[in-house]
Amino acid sequence: MPTPVTLNIRRTVGDTPAFSETVDLDTLTPKARAFAEAIHASAGHRPVGILCATGKTKGDNPNFRYQYGTGPEADAIAAQPVTVVICPTPLRADSVTPPEEWLERQAHGLALDVYPIAGSRDSLTTLDERVPSADAARDDRCLFLDTVRGYLADTHGIVMGPTAWGLLWKAGNLPAPRHYALNGRLPLWHVDDIDTYATRDYERWTVSQVAAYLGYTGSAATATARKRLSRWGLDAVGRAPGRGGESLYAADQVQAAQAARPGRGRHGADRREDGRFS
Repeated sequence: MPTPVTLNIRRTVGDTPAFSETVDLDTLTPKARAFAEAIHASAGHRPVGILCATGKTKGDNPNFRYQYGTGPEADAIAAQPVTVVICPTPLRADSVTPPEEWLERQAHGLALDVYPIAGSRDSLTTLDERVPSADAARDDRCLFLDTVRGYLADTHGIVMGPTAWGLLWKAGNLPAPRHYALNGRLPLWHVDDIDTYATRDYERWTVSQVAAYLGYTGSAATATARKRLSRWGLDAVGRAPGRGGESLYAADQVQAAQAARPGRGRHGADRREDGRFS
């Protein structure tokens, strides 16, 4: 049986009053479901507060033992999660985006280790009972496309814009989504797959080697190669040693981008959110 819940997530816009919408929780991923449950638990209160765990406990604070000492009581406090209250305001204002999509994007737009655990009636002090999906949300380690690229940059120092992602995806250089939400419309990548890609063993080419691979010759070969790499959105992954060391690029990415460069696919095809062509 479906598990419907009524959420007041559409705010007043102009003369249009806010109203509630019914969402089937069973259609949502665990993190989005917990997000919806937390909003539901905060019903009737403004601002709507969603209490989130941050993936850390109070015992992770290096000064914890100095402050609380040792013993069973201190151990119990140390195990308590460090929390943060978020207030998703303004709430959804348009009438086009389905509520399920709004919930999925809000939930998976949170930092990886941040997940909803309760509705907070008082956004500063009160912790309501944990929502039923809190533990499942903790284990939901998936990211959608925008947060994947942010995670690559923040965690691994790999900057990858939409152009580079689209080319590398087309060539099969990137990991496949682990799940699809919203009936297949929202691809979600598991963080383990992203970590595996970021730490893969790959050859590093100097820009001169890239120029040679692309067939550029002459005194302007490296400059032309840099322009091509820039158009592809590929950033250097390091620098060769020495004062005159050239920028280094991931060889597999250069090869993939060359194979998938514009003009090699179906003319006029539109890219989907995961970078594939529709």
